[in-house]
Amino acid sequence: MDELVCRLPPSAKVLDLGAGGGSFSYASTPAQVVAIDLAFPSQRQACLGSLTAAAERLPLQDHSMDVVICNHTLEHFTELEGAVQEINRVLKVGGHLWAAVPDGFSCDDRLYRLVFQGGGHVNQFSLQSFVDLLEKETELRALHYKVLHSGLVYLNPPSPEKLPHYPRRARVLGSIPSGMLLSFLRYANHLVRFVERHFHSHLSHYGWAVVLCREETRKLAQRTVAGTLTSMPEDVNVCFSCGTGHPESILVKILRPYRFWKAYPCPSCGMTNFFSRN
Repeated sequence: MDELVCRLPPSAKVLDLGAGGGSFSYASTPAQVVAIDLAFPSQRQACLGSLTAAAERLPLQDHSMDVVICNHTLEHFTELEGAVQEINRVLKVGGHLWAAVPDGFSCDDRLYRLVFQGGGHVNQFSLQSFVDLLEKETELRALHYKVLHSGLVYLNPPSPEKLPHYPRRARVLGSIPSGMLLSFLRYANHLVRFVERHFHSHLSHYGWAVVLCREETRKLAQRTVAGTLTSMPEDVNVCFSCGTGHPESILVKILRPYRFWKAYPCPSCGMTNFFSRN
């Protein structure tokens, strides 16, 4: 995502759809950012404009956006097909969509749905079904994808203002001492990576990010087979505190000993994480 928005010129426009407080660092792009969501938190990033609107009825002109970012939002949209058609409408020809979603059949998503009683995930995807959805009746064409890994960040200690809005089952997180829960998550993430590396499992697999391009016309006979898409390098190391993944090439430069293992301070939030090799 960062590579996509950082290279844009100042005249370009980026739509952060389902933005919340911001899906990425708006300061990282020279482009103008428009944020849209049904509601915004009190603390959010400054941008060109923050608009309250539904994804299936975007208050934007046709072909007005150079990039659309849907960062872990499409699984929440009840009017999914309408939202995808609106994304297609507002994207310029040659513009790009960056969309990240969970694997609806992964251990991680099942755990999230169990703890949070669905957690608002109303859509369930495989990689192929997701690509098919985005390409159906639009001019969007998939280019490449990236496997995303989980940091179990949704199990972090909830803030006092958020806890009352948690489902009953998830409120148990608020009864666990914060230090104990954070320590558990640090070791749990390391254990999951150890099991994956030695037993070739997919326990940390969260989902995918797919990059698509808006073409001029729809090619009726064209259907992208997900298995033929180019795969981007995976970031196995994902911070359990903030959920940010970082490339191994960056982390090896800041490794330090932590008990019996190697660890790194998360470049985004500073929290100490155990290091795992890809």
